[in-house]
Amino acid sequence: MTTQLAPRPPQARLTRFGRWTVLAAFLWSLLALPIGLWHLLDPEHGPYGHEFFEPTFRLPQSVPDWIAPAGLIAAGLAGVLIARPKPRLWPLTALFAVVFGLLLTTTTPMAFTGYLAAFAIPVAFVVGPVLLARGAAARIVVGAAIAALLAALIATGVLDPGVFTGFLGSFGGAVAGMWAFLAVQVWTVVGGAIWTLLTLQLLLMRREGAPERAWLAPERAAKWGRTASWIAFACALPYGLVRMTWLTPWSWFGGPLNPDIDAATRVWGIMLGFACIGGGVLCLGMTQRWGTRWPFWMPVVKGRPVPPMVPIVPATAVAALFTFMSVPFVALSIRQDALEMVWAFPFYVWGPALGAATLAYAIRRGVVTTRPKA
Repeated sequence: MTTQLAPRPPQARLTRFGRWTVLAAFLWSLLALPIGLWHLLDPEHGPYGHEFFEPTFRLPQSVPDWIAPAGLIAAGLAGVLIARPKPRLWPLTALFAVVFGLLLTTTTPMAFTGYLAAFAIPVAFVVGPVLLARGAAARIVVGAAIAALLAALIATGVLDPGVFTGFLGSFGGAVAGMWAFLAVQVWTVVGGAIWTLLTLQLLLMRREGAPERAWLAPERAAKWGRTASWIAFACALPYGLVRMTWLTPWSWFGGPLNPDIDAATRVWGIMLGFACIGGGVLCLGMTQRWGTRWPFWMPVVKGRPVPPMVPIVPATAVAALFTFMSVPFVALSIRQDALEMVWAFPFYVWGPALGAATLAYAIRRGVVTTRPKA
């Protein structure tokens, strides 16, 4: 008599994206080792010794200085070990996502991103009307009109190109002087995103073959995704509209400001406000027609379907950044007694809302499927 072993049920496997996520978590963990060692050997000039480093949570004074970099090295070693496609490891990967995404991040990456977005506003003001004009002749006329207007403003001194170039030069100089600190801050945020994605992948592996959840059906996702996208848009309004007051003599931000603000500061504030509102408008693309089909003003690709990953990748990155920045911004506002930051930067709502809208978009476009496999 022979005993036959029952066949093992098929094990869940990671998708190609999941395998790349595991590799990214492994490589990210390896980088933690030299970064921690760098700060351990040279704490004054290391990546966490910069004057702009403002930790969200400070260790007590009684804790030795070597504890933090040693802990980072230990986290790197642990990350190398748990960066595996094993569903049972999801609590540990989730812990890494919380620690590096919410607790060890600072507001620096968000400020850097805001400045980069603000630099795009002058380009949008010049190029936008040309793209929106219908027909080649209309675009030529609009382009010529904009060029003439800019020339007139420069000639009369209303618009000073030196202001913008001065901004660009000072910004570039600041980045050059803090590149190591900034790079490590970006590394921290990226790590939070990687471990979050890996956790989601492992949880999906645990659910493989389970019945589909009704709220994840495409028709249901379209409804709650639309609500989420409008919530994300609304979150851009407080800061954006307050900055619009800088177009008037009654500038306001957490209280009335000096009406004699110099032109350079006023222009910079207005650019930041427009960048914020523009980001809010882009959140609506998750549910609008122009989020699935290129609008008429896009050259070459107009009328064609938008590749799903074109909006999904940046929207996911921004949603992760905003969510991770929520804790540092609230902690910083309380520490500096600047509670207006809590309502001016509602990242604690904006990030999750944008993430939900992006998930709904991915479900509707077929990028994310929740139906059980045959």
